Amino acid sequence: MKKLFTLLFLATSMICFGQNKNFLKEAESLNFYGVDYSAAKVFGAAETPAEFKVAFDRINQLFITETKKYDVSKKLKVRVNEISLDAVNQVNGAINPQKLMTTDTNYTLSEEQIKQIVKALPTQNQPGIGLVIIAKLLNKAEAYGSYQVVFFNTDTKEIIQDWATGGKARGFGLRNYWAGSIYKVINNL
Repeated sequence: MKKLFTLLFLATSMICFGQNKNFLKEAESLNFYGVDYSAAKVFGAAETPAEFKVAFDRINQLFITETKKYDVSKKLKVRVNEISLDAVNQVNGAINPQKLMTTDTNYTLSEEQIKQIVKALPTQNQPGIGLVIIAKLLNKAEAYGSYQVVFFNTDTKEIIQDWATGGKARGFGLRNYWAGSIYKVINNL
């Protein structure tokens, strides 16, 4: 199992570093929407779905309260016009707690599901490039969070580029533990 996990981690790392971000060279700025947990599943955690919903909101707040640590602009070398958490707060608030937990460690999102999540994000059709991190599986047993980084046209909701990534979860408390995986994802941008 450890060999399989190591192989998966190495493959994910290669995918992250092999992404073509040339389209960002032409972009003057982008809008960052935070982490969308609306289709995420949690495996192997003792905390309740209600506790996770609170943690999701608190993780997104880190983009405002700890801007130096969670600085998307610095990693992408593109100015962030706006960090707009309203859209993800709205979809995350609608999460059905009864559907949050899973026993499937292979849970992931299809390309079509990613498109639907982006379309459902209420961005008020502002023109420009948007960035959202879509959470897929928070696997407590493996201490690993898997995500999809998605750049999209905020007006048409067409995906410009996306890739699968993830990060090791660590820290004390529910928020900090899963925020550790987001920190790794941002560092891999």
